[in-house]
Amino acid sequence: MMSRLADGGVRDALGRYLIVGCIAGFVASLALLQIVGHGLDRWMFVLIIWVVLIFIPLRIAVEALRPFGARMRRRVADNLAGDPRRFERAEMLPIVVGDLAAREVTMPRFTKPEHALKARETAVAILQRTAAGPDAAATLHGAIRATLAAAATEAVAVSASATGVAADTIQDRWDGARALGGLTALVALLAAAYRDRWGAPPDLPELDGRPLRDYLDAAFDYCDEAALQVDALPWVEPPLASSLGLQTIDGVRAAWKAFLAAGTPAPRALDAFVSVVVSPGARPGV
Repeated sequence: MMSRLADGGVRDALGRYLIVGCIAGFVASLALLQIVGHGLDRWMFVLIIWVVLIFIPLRIAVEALRPFGARMRRRVADNLAGDPRRFERAEMLPIVVGDLAAREVTMPRFTKPEHALKARETAVAILQRTAAGPDAAATLHGAIRATLAAAATEAVAVSASATGVAADTIQDRWDGARALGGLTALVALLAAAYRDRWGAPPDLPELDGRPLRDYLDAAFDYCDEAALQVDALPWVEPPLASSLGLQTIDGVRAAWKAFLAAGTPAPRALDAFVSVVVSPGARPGV
């Protein structure tokens, strides 16, 4: 738990819980004053106690624990590096994925911290869903190919929006660029997990021999190009020869955008996206 404090999203969530707890404590204190006969005359004094003496120090303490959480995460990740069952231990997957993210993913400037957090959360959920069973490698391989196809299609859509081919608003253009950045990060994490677990990169025939890393770097770069440049260049990467149907690919894209729009935490939207990605219908043929 302490190692998760290195994530800004986790600290923000803990801060929200602190706010709710302090509000509840403030209300309970007012109720106690009523019971003992003091009425509400001292409500300002009670408010100052809860805000200045309780909430603010606790919130500062949570933020101060960030370096400690980062050191704990690094130590746990180093200890897990030699564990052959690290991908089968659900409680350790957030640490494993966090370590992969630190080594493999550099998010585009235009994305927000929650997009990186969503990519990590989704990678953990997919790895949990695909960890066991004799077809674990095939299921994860299918998830990588499905998310890659969705990212490639999203890049084409973002290009159409950024170059004026599609009559989208600037907000649609920005949302598409951020969705592309998060989805690309997810592909990178899943591919890194596959290579880390099975000792070889996933075979992706739709890339036609191109290195996956080069393709993902191009997608990351294009997020900022499409979002930040007034006269954005078009997406020029050759189309992928995916065997997935367009309806399936659009289903993955729609589920991803619904998850991004759902805020944090969003367990139902996350489960819906994972179900779409790992379903048998989302497994491309070779």
